[in-house]
Amino acid sequence: MKSLIMNKKDLHVIAISGGKDSAALAIYLKDKYPEREFMYLFFDTGEELEETYLYINDLESRLGIKVRREFPAKSFKELLLEHNDFLPSPTQRWCTRKMKVETFLKVMEEFEGYQVYNYVGIRADEDRVGLRPPMDNITTVMPFQEDGITLEDVKRILNDSGLGLPRYYEPVKDEEYDIEYYRSRSGCYFCFYMRQIEWVWLYEKHPDEFKKAMQFEKQGFSWIQDMPLSDLIKPENIDKIKKSYKRTEELKKKQPLKNGTVMQQMSNMSKHDQALDDFEKDKFCSMCIL
Repeated sequence: MKSLIMNKKDLHVIAISGGKDSAALAIYLKDKYPEREFMYLFFDTGEELEETYLYINDLESRLGIKVRREFPAKSFKELLLEHNDFLPSPTQRWCTRKMKVETFLKVMEEFEGYQVYNYVGIRADEDRVGLRPPMDNITTVMPFQEDGITLEDVKRILNDSGLGLPRYYEPVKDEEYDIEYYRSRSGCYFCFYMRQIEWVWLYEKHPDEFKKAMQFEKQGFSWIQDMPLSDLIKPENIDKIKKSYKRTEELKKKQPLKNGTVMQQMSNMSKHDQALDDFEKDKFCSMCIL
């Protein structure tokens, strides 16, 4: 890849996560700037869902591009040992820092002397900042915010291209509970941002990956506070999670979510999900969720 841009002063980078927004951004920018050469980067943690790889492969095929795969210096298991089995969390995102951000910065070291433009797919209908690398030669660009691109626009871009949404967005329909649920973001299959219903989704759709996530848990260290995954999959707990999810979705339809007030009214909602809702008002990093 480096040899292709040796004579260029500018480097245009799009990080591809395997999610809808970064894929739509790649399509949007290739159409908007057909003469511009982009470097497409995917930071592979080795803990991705199979749907993520399939989606990136499809994106490459449809756009006629090559996504450069980069791996972190150490695996998640190695990093977990270094952190004394302390699992990452919304307030301790060491996995994002070590596996995504540091890998990105390592790649950027190859292009010292270049002016790097790092394109981020944060939409106009989102209120967060995302990653801004601490290097003087890197400028963060947010085309969707600049051009007023919203979630509905992203869906349109993906559908018009024929790529569509990632397969993990396809909802599971549970007729017994009269609910539909799905994975809401890209990233590792054990992502700590997952709500309880998404852990149920993983258990039902990807039991092998769920078992791997269970193996990372140790005494006192679980993905969900006060509920190890071995407890989550007990029938009575799955029943509670699905019923709670149904009530939450019904309330949201009656009174749209505004500043977290609806979630706060849901006394039956788990502390884990309430904490995630509160945290997501913050402007967290976009490296592995777009």
